[in-house]
Amino acid sequence: MVYLYDRNKIKRIMNIGVLIILVFNSAFCIAQQGNINIKVSSIKDMKGNIYAYLYSSKDGFPVEPSKADKFKTVKVDAQTVTITFNNIKYGYYAVSVYHDEDSNGKMNTYFWGIPKEPVGVSNNAKGFMGPPKYEDAKFYFMNDKQIEIRINTE
Repeated sequence: MVYLYDRNKIKRIMNIGVLIILVFNSAFCIAQQGNINIKVSSIKDMKGNIYAYLYSSKDGFPVEPSKADKFKTVKVDAQTVTITFNNIKYGYYAVSVYHDEDSNGKMNTYFWGIPKEPVGVSNNAKGFMGPPKYEDAKFYFMNDKQIEIRINTE
């Protein structure tokens, strides 16, 4: 049988095309990441640590830190501290923070669950008869972003 085209040549062209598509797709996916900088302000006592939790869904927000996608801790050394989450994929997120004033590694609460230590969430959302809702605290993240959270010191 006589072919009017070279099968090996066509296979090579197709493989090169697939490779080019994969390279561009990988570069595009990598570009869809950035850093979220969280500026935590209204810190009264310069002691202890600030814990920050990043959530991509309402599951566990803000009361179950184990369900957060990422968390970070920074030592308090000023009335304002900055925490950075690096290489975060674009999308919707909410952040919760608390000031662990006594450095015991957990948020101290009253027996009915209300925090004794200063807390805050993104968009400075407030709760009514309970913690703030994910819907009120979420923000869309694209490119590098800075948000400010004023912790509740009442």
